[in-house]
Amino acid sequence: MRDAHITLNSSQRQRLLVTCKHIDKLLEDVDATLNAAQSESIFGNYVDNIIPEQRQTIKEHVARIRRQLLTVLAGQLLEPEPPRISAAHSIYVNLTFIEIAITELAPRYMRGYGPVSKEGIDDLGRIVAQLQSSVGELTQYVLRLDSGDFSEGTQPLLS
Repeated sequence: MRDAHITLNSSQRQRLLVTCKHIDKLLEDVDATLNAAQSESIFGNYVDNIIPEQRQTIKEHVARIRRQLLTVLAGQLLEPEPPRISAAHSIYVNLTFIEIAITELAPRYMRGYGPVSKEGIDDLGRIVAQLQSSVGELTQYVLRLDSGDFSEGTQPLLS
């Protein structure tokens, strides 16, 4: 490629940057679909009908497109912004939402869906306690991974 030089005005350059970011996000979705298809999720959305060789070919194409995006941006003296969100913090936030969802399985919340039998109360109590324990363990682990990203006093909802 010849020396990079700016041939677009600032609005056009901004549009180019936004479009490249959008394309990269769609490529991220392709990556996520490949990963989700192989996930052990019990409520998975995707059938894993891509054999390893096809998976590798797709990944190579995605990587090539990303390299092309970088070349396009460099041609206009642009570059992507560096990541700003801690992965550990993002996981922590998702675990917080999981903790809330588990809490809402407690008998007092489930009564909104009809009377809960004594046996149901006992079952829900066990279910909530077991799930809270497992998620709490993972939450504590994640907090230890990257505790510097959380403001002082931030604690998991259930510990």
